[in-house]
Amino acid sequence: MLRKNYAVLHQEKLCKAKIQYKLYFSVLIVLFTLFSSCSKDDPKAGEVIVTVQTEDKFFTIDENPTENQLIGTVPGTTNQGSVTFSIIEQSPIGSFKIDANTGQLYVDKTSIYDFETNTSITGKVKVENGNISKESAINITINDVDEDIFVGSVELRSQEDVDEFGFNKYREITGDLKLREDEDSENPIIDLSSLNTIQNIGGDLAIFATSALQTLEGLNNIENVNRCIIYDNQNVEDISALQGIMVTRFINVSNNPKITSLGVFSNIETLESGVQISGNNSLTSLQGFNNLIFIGGSLIIRYNENLNNIFELNLLTTIGGRLDISDNPNLINLNGLSNLQTVQSDVWLMDNEHLFDINGLQNLTSFNGEMIINRCDNLQNVDGLIGLTSIERLQILQCDSLQHLDGAANLTSVDAVSINNNESLNDFCGLTTLIKNSFSGSYSVYENLFNPTIEDMINENCSN
Repeated sequence: MLRKNYAVLHQEKLCKAKIQYKLYFSVLIVLFTLFSSCSKDDPKAGEVIVTVQTEDKFFTIDENPTENQLIGTVPGTTNQGSVTFSIIEQSPIGSFKIDANTGQLYVDKTSIYDFETNTSITGKVKVENGNISKESAINITINDVDEDIFVGSVELRSQEDVDEFGFNKYREITGDLKLREDEDSENPIIDLSSLNTIQNIGGDLAIFATSALQTLEGLNNIENVNRCIIYDNQNVEDISALQGIMVTRFINVSNNPKITSLGVFSNIETLESGVQISGNNSLTSLQGFNNLIFIGGSLIIRYNENLNNIFELNLLTTIGGRLDISDNPNLINLNGLSNLQTVQSDVWLMDNEHLFDINGLQNLTSFNGEMIINRCDNLQNVDGLIGLTSIERLQILQCDSLQHLDGAANLTSVDAVSINNNESLNDFCGLTTLIKNSFSGSYSVYENLFNPTIEDMINENCSN
């Protein structure tokens, strides 16, 4: 009986386990069926949703821009692929155009960008990726600018060019103003009166190679320039229209055979660079440089046939480059340089046939170059060298009136001595201190009236 009951109980447990297993399996089948059904009914499951981003933009631009000038860039991004840009609207029409790939906005019709006509420009740009797009509202503010300022440099090559430029009544030029005729011009520059509104030039004023221009009337109101160059003007006689002009760097007045005065530069005390006065055959003095104290570069005075004095340089103390006074056949002395103390480079005195003395250099004490005195036929002495103790090179050549070198008595250091072809020179005693001071430089002395060797100088056989 007990065995029978046990068998029955065991059979009942097996039946319950089978029923539970079937129920569990059935639930799994139902859940799988439901999941499969949902996946088939939702085709977008797992796909990336495309987005596009942009924003409204505000730009500013000065009036009177150039064609195709960049205004700015409209932003545009996407999370998938790339975007393109297109203009939906703009007011006024034709104000701007856009690069479809980069979103960069450019000026289209420049005439629209006139502050007196339009103070602002508006529009809309579409940023899109396929069917997805966003809009950017555009607002461009136009700045008012002084229209009497010419930005940049200008070169005027005929009278027509001068008149057309003058018609604009510019007050300022930020770059250079150059007046230069075309070769064999049929419309030469003869009248600058239309330029009379110009006051400031940020760069250079250059007037060169004019054939018929006689006066600079019309440039009367120019106050400031960087460099002033008046070069190769065959008929310019009067430059007084530039009276009081301030030049900051460099002055070059050269190859103007009829100019008689440089008085226009009388307000200048310092120049960052230098001065060149050459080939002005009617110039007799340097009147106009009477207040000049400092030159950062070289002072070059050459080929001025009738220049007879340089008295107006009497305040000059420093030359930052070379001093070159050459080929001035009527120059008598250098007395205008009596306050000159420093020359950073060389001193060249050549082909001044009537130069009597160089005593104007006697206060020159700071000197870092070579002293070359050549073909000054009337030179009596070199006493102007008395303040110098050191010279890189001393050259005296073909100065036929020179008899002694007493002005070199304080020299103690010279790298090279070259004294040749001076037919009256018979006294070298001024070099005795130098030679006895362990002189080891090169020594070239020949074809003078007397030609002592170094041994002669050491033995004080220094004159004939």
